[in-house]
Amino acid sequence: MVEKGKLVKVSYDGYVEGKLFDTTNEELAKKEGIYNPAVVYGPVAIFAGEGQILPGLDEVILEMDVGEEREVVLPPEKAFGKRDPSKIKLVPISEFKKRGIQPIKGLTVYIDNIPGKIVSVNSGRVLVDFNHELAGKEVKYRIKIEEVIENKEDIVKEIVKMYVPKITDVNVTIDNETVKIELPEFAPFIPNIERFKMAIANEILKRLEDVDKVIFIETFERKKENKEKSE
Repeated sequence: MVEKGKLVKVSYDGYVEGKLFDTTNEELAKKEGIYNPAVVYGPVAIFAGEGQILPGLDEVILEMDVGEEREVVLPPEKAFGKRDPSKIKLVPISEFKKRGIQPIKGLTVYIDNIPGKIVSVNSGRVLVDFNHELAGKEVKYRIKIEEVIENKEDIVKEIVKMYVPKITDVNVTIDNETVKIELPEFAPFIPNIERFKMAIANEILKRLEDVDKVIFIETFERKKENKEKSE
């Protein structure tokens, strides 16, 4: 069985009422019409048993072995939670005007960074449901543990991907008590990259007890065509 806190890569497909709503499989996502070009598909890395995945799946992972695949049905309380009436709120229409939003029934909006769906618009007030759209529903998952990651360099690479999925590969070296991470040239243009770098460093220091320092290296090289022109 997988030990709590171990870094594992898992693949999964999630269904609700017989329809696929989440998957790590790009081809399946395209086939079922839920493909999102903004999503980086493929097995995802999580620290087992530490709340980085749905509660029910977190429990199951700790009972599984590497290479094992299971199908599990999760009740609402172990998936996206029960529906909470207190999360359905009336919001003054003026709040939407401040944000330049025209409130329309069925529209997903963000209020104080919390997503909600507009239920109705009446008399200058908007009824918004802040429950997760799958709250109160039973879901079914197929989940497989693809591998347990033990190599320190690979652990660092996966931690980087956790926080910045667009960075699919980085050069990592660990020398004595220092981790050096070479970021790609486009990294500085990623929104909130400095905040992500701090989170990545904190996660590495938490997970690798013999590491005391994390260094990020950003290198900018002259493009080949520019070199040829200058010559």
